[in-house]
Amino acid sequence: MRTKKPYVVTTLLVSGVLSLLLSGCSTTIQDGLGTLLSPNETYEKEASSKGYEISDDKRLYEQDDDQEVLTMYLTLGFGNKAEGTDHTWSEVNRYPLSYYTENGLEPYKCEAILQVGDEVGPLSGEFGYGELTPNATVQLRGAGASEQIQKSYRVDIKSGKGNWEDQKVVVLNKHAADPTRFRNKLAYDLMAEIPQMFSTRTWFVHLYVKDKSEGEDGLFQDYGLYTAVEQVNGRYLRNRGLDNGGNLYKAETFDWYPHESSITEATSPGFDKAAFENYLEIKGSDDHSRLIELLNAVDNENILISDVINQYFDEDNLFYWMAFHILTGNQDIEFSNYYLYCPQMVNKWYLISWDNDGIFPDTYERLRNVSYDRSWNHGIFTLVSARLYERMMKDERCRQNLDDAVEDLHQNYLTAEKIRDKTDAYTRLIKSYIYSPPDSRYQRVSEQNYDVVASGIINELDENYETYKRSLAEPWPFHILEPEPSGSDLMLRWEDAYLYPDGVPVYSVELAQSPDFEDCLVNEAGYSGTEYRMSMLPQGEYFLRVRSGDGNGDWQDAYEFYWTEQDTTVYSTMCFYVLEDGTVAVSRYYEE
Repeated sequence: MRTKKPYVVTTLLVSGVLSLLLSGCSTTIQDGLGTLLSPNETYEKEASSKGYEISDDKRLYEQDDDQEVLTMYLTLGFGNKAEGTDHTWSEVNRYPLSYYTENGLEPYKCEAILQVGDEVGPLSGEFGYGELTPNATVQLRGAGASEQIQKSYRVDIKSGKGNWEDQKVVVLNKHAADPTRFRNKLAYDLMAEIPQMFSTRTWFVHLYVKDKSEGEDGLFQDYGLYTAVEQVNGRYLRNRGLDNGGNLYKAETFDWYPHESSITEATSPGFDKAAFENYLEIKGSDDHSRLIELLNAVDNENILISDVINQYFDEDNLFYWMAFHILTGNQDIEFSNYYLYCPQMVNKWYLISWDNDGIFPDTYERLRNVSYDRSWNHGIFTLVSARLYERMMKDERCRQNLDDAVEDLHQNYLTAEKIRDKTDAYTRLIKSYIYSPPDSRYQRVSEQNYDVVASGIINELDENYETYKRSLAEPWPFHILEPEPSGSDLMLRWEDAYLYPDGVPVYSVELAQSPDFEDCLVNEAGYSGTEYRMSMLPQGEYFLRVRSGDGNGDWQDAYEFYWTEQDTTVYSTMCFYVLEDGTVAVSRYYEE
């Protein structure tokens, strides 16, 4: 059973101190720990040189319950139309969230009683104990998670029904795509120890659900293991002593371009919130002027990006956020899975991570697919498609600041010993849940391979560090462009690959009628330029592979890839067709 630390109120001590101060007494003030003030006390003030800065409150993560799995009970009922809870549990789980978006509907939800306890039942003193009427509503959460058989849920505690762990929203993540079921918690527990980053509180939860929404009164059903994650919202900020009246956005498909027609002031004529939230979901102030100012500065080539970073960002937060996700191999953070926060008091922006179960994916991916290869998606190249990071990685000062953050994390915070301790502890704690029903029916790896995946994380850390170092000197990935007929010829085309700082890349160009490139129609290595002219090809299917090189033996793939009928991936390759009339059509799909 969990216990909470008592609060001690020192009213008598404070009263005594005030009496001494008001009486003008010059005697040294004593407390229970000894001398507090000296008879020669000085009252010089420290000059404020750094200005207003904010940081996470790391005391929030000093939990006594890290080494236990909490037990939660959800009793579900059919509510009423006024509150939008007139749906059964079956209806809540029937459609993915994309269904509601496509049909302009609010996600279905039903009424619930949320209770916290142990494997026997709810516990006295814990949330929801003795509750007889609904204290919450429950609905699906997570667009991708809602497509899975095992769903994730959002539980909203009703007004007047208190809160759980200082939260009104309880997010229960299933992490069905994560074979370890602990990667999100691992990420947040690691962030909790890094001064420059914001984390969230997390708990492993064993969930039981009783469905009364269709009038039946059955037994509680075991829903297996979840991770409860503290929601990033106004309460999250208040719990850290931060201003909750500023700007807070959740990145959806955000590439750091201004998008002037969509990202506009809420007071602008024709403001379209849905168009705005295609890029950033609005979670804070409706005054978007500072965001618009930021995006214009990021996109302005006449301003050094290092100056933009210095003016608009907390530099340590930004560079450590980037370094953390590069070292953990997270491929899902370039355009989404984080929040942007800017307090009212100062025009400085902070990044807060969200949904980190994409960290350390490689060991598992190699188990399930022998052809797995991260290709260009490593090191700095996990980020450079977005405007902000693309400009940063072309700037010497920004690259140095990122490198300093990577080295600090690698040496002091993301160490093999620390990660081994955490993964071993998680494995001992939750493995029995994962390999018991219901989770065992959907688990993606065997028990033996589970240990392989969990222990492989340490090797991935070192691999990610090495690939980051190599990426600093490699040519950048680029796009192969659609081949273009030109009279009786065909032009093969591609973008110019960037090579830091002023390098001139060379290219290899291959053209074949099969994705194995065994019999090439074109095979050029060390080619200069971004166009290759050849005679028009006869009608048929073709494969074009272009790679960039630095002239010293290091090669980089293009972004394009082709999935074959054998479920293998051919990187740096575009599939296209020459049609009967001599026009060209590019394949925009892969073969199942």
